[in-house]
Amino acid sequence: MEHLKVVLDWFPNTNHTGYLLAQKRGYFTEAGLDVEIHGDVHGAMELHGADFVCGPEIAMLECMERGIGMTAVAVMTQKCDSGIVSLKEAGITRPRELEGKRLTHWTPAWFHAAIRRVVEADGGDYDKIQLVNLDVGDILATLGTVADATWVYENWENQVLLEAGKEINYFNLGDVDPVFDFCAPAMAATHEVLREKPQAVRAFLSALDRAYREVAVDPAGAVLEVRELLPADATDSLLIRSQEHLAPILLDAQGRWGRIDALRWNRMADFLVEVGVISHRFDNEYTNDFFSL
Repeated sequence: MEHLKVVLDWFPNTNHTGYLLAQKRGYFTEAGLDVEIHGDVHGAMELHGADFVCGPEIAMLECMERGIGMTAVAVMTQKCDSGIVSLKEAGITRPRELEGKRLTHWTPAWFHAAIRRVVEADGGDYDKIQLVNLDVGDILATLGTVADATWVYENWENQVLLEAGKEINYFNLGDVDPVFDFCAPAMAATHEVLREKPQAVRAFLSALDRAYREVAVDPAGAVLEVRELLPADATDSLLIRSQEHLAPILLDAQGRWGRIDALRWNRMADFLVEVGVISHRFDNEYTNDFFSL
């Protein structure tokens, strides 16, 4: 059995159901793999000795800039399901209305470059936003208390807020500017595992492809099957609604999971060079070569 370690981009949630399902149904074992999955809240990508790490394309490119040897090998959704959420009472319906409001942020420079572009493109002044340095783990405890708005994945935080009876405003960043329909969440592999265990990487991605196709067909059944591996405080109705929200964007037009679209990747990578977050483009930023046809 080949041992592989994966670090998720957040605590396990409905973005990761395919990983959990492949583990639960024994798809990894069938492929000769012993897969170790870890997940926690973090705003910066850290390998922690893993073979694979999940996160947004932006963070992966920043890691490459720092000399960390990794290549993106999969994207979890075929549309970037992220944007800015706020309570309706905050009156934030578009980027420029973040002026004078408290927005949580992560430390990396890419966060500021990205949100600045969106706000300024909408005629706003990014420097008038009150920035709160916080990696949000509890959206209910954050909005309306320490912050007014947060960059989230729609599949989770929005559903948590709605489940709690909150009225919210939300705008998807990719709908505001196509640059922000980038590859997130995605998964990168270390150069070491790609070089030393290519067959294990292929087997791992094949198992995930199989599992996510099944999630797309039966989102409610799949998420409830891995219920015990997801947050204990999440209700079944929240999990089902979240997974059903994701189902239409899990697969590409050919019904395949994980393939990275060149346009989505390149628009963001070129933007990061333009604003100076990374100095140049890199060799082998992403690949689909480890997927079966």
